[in-house]
Amino acid sequence: MREKQAQGPLSNAKNKRETLDWDRLLASYKELDSLPGDLMASEGELERILSVYNRALTQASTGNIDMAKIALEKLTATWPQFTEASSLYGVLLAKEGRYREAEEHFAKVLLASPDTSLAQSVERCRLAAREERIRKEARDSRRRQGENLLMPVRAHMARSGILQRAGHEGGGGRVQMASRREQEEILRMEEGVAAQARRSHGKVSRLIQGLTLAIILASLLFFVFYFAVRPAILKNEDRRERLDWLEGVLEDRSGEAAVSDILDLYRKTFSP
Repeated sequence: MREKQAQGPLSNAKNKRETLDWDRLLASYKELDSLPGDLMASEGELERILSVYNRALTQASTGNIDMAKIALEKLTATWPQFTEASSLYGVLLAKEGRYREAEEHFAKVLLASPDTSLAQSVERCRLAAREERIRKEARDSRRRQGENLLMPVRAHMARSGILQRAGHEGGGGRVQMASRREQEEILRMEEGVAAQARRSHGKVSRLIQGLTLAIILASLLFFVFYFAVRPAILKNEDRRERLDWLEGVLEDRSGEAAVSDILDLYRKTFSP
């Protein structure tokens, strides 16, 4: 099995960007008469593993891909070092167009059995699945961009009573009169998008207005405090310091009759 796979379609992949024929690759897998020696299991377990693998291969070859994947998924989860089964499961994923999952699975196969004779073939499968994934994602991205560009055109055509239905069954690529229901659906969709945009814009505008008002009020309070309240506070503090100084001087000279009279008058006037 290992030698046949090494000489199969994988050996023709000369570079990383070459696309593999997954159907042909699946056909290159053959039933096994015995299992690799690196599988450490009892004789009964080895017979069961061999039976499950051969049955899954038969199911995959006859088009029963789902049943084959279920069996192989369980088998590879328990025996990841069984490279033939693991690589076959990855091929089935790629055959269904699930290239990202196939790429990740082939990488796991290499981690589980990096020194196997099939390692080079599995690596080529991984690279091929990666290239297919990149191409598919690029196609999907271009399709979404095209649909986004066509949305305003479709809305305009709906308003005009015309709808391009090239993508629908029976449309035949022709431009036909839209039904009343189709016009209303597209117009509702457009109105919903516009209403949502207006609501979002209104929320942002109210938030900006609130922040602006708060900043203006804070600025006014700061200017009032800095240019009106603060000077008055500083002036009162300065006056208080002067009076305290004067009171201290008078107390020092309180022995003099004239000074004593002035001190008494001061205290009567300014005492709380």
